[in-house]
Amino acid sequence: MMKLKKLSLAALAAAAALTLAPTASADATEDYPIPRKILHTPCTAEQILAATRDTDPVYYERYMIDYNNKSPEVHRAVQDRIHWFFSMDYAGRRQYSEDTATNAFYEQLAWNWPNWAKIFFNNKGVVAHSTAVCMNYPPDDMSVWVW
Repeated sequence: MMKLKKLSLAALAAAAALTLAPTASADATEDYPIPRKILHTPCTAEQILAATRDTDPVYYERYMIDYNNKSPEVHRAVQDRIHWFFSMDYAGRRQYSEDTATNAFYEQLAWNWPNWAKIFFNNKGVVAHSTAVCMNYPPDDMSVWVW
């Protein structure tokens, strides 16, 4: 009986802790989930890819290997989505960053390929290197998508 009472109290305490715990939340910042240099860059997706290829080739290779393991439909969707993102001004990009930080279901492409934008968004060091030199590359060189 005493053992049952202790278990009941433990279960009650656990339930109370779960019910009374504050809800976790995420807010976008100038560097999360998308680094500020990407939010502000005037470069295109192709310029970022070309710059990353030359400044951080290992990251470019990893991304392209993953990219090439996807279907042609996903390739088209990735290109369309990242072109859409870079066509926006700072306010639009910042809102997109906020939406992806606060709503796990916002970016539908992530369900087809969770890392679809990793080379553009997820590594501040790589982004810092690529955005520093991206303007030196042609803006519409689609050959960077072929590796």
